[in-house]
Amino acid sequence: MKNQEQPAENDEVKNDPPPFLKSWKQLYAIVIGELVILIVLFYWITKFFS
Repeated sequence: MKNQEQPAENDEVKNDPPPFLKSWKQLYAIVIGELVILIVLFYWITKFFS
């Protein structure tokens, strides 16, 4: 019976780069930046049309 906590010797952990940037940190920064921009935009729209 295998220990479920430890990966098997043949299993490889893949750490591939993201599809279009150099690192995952850059991709996460873009996603968070977009979220902030959308929040500010929706807040402005709400204030402008209320």
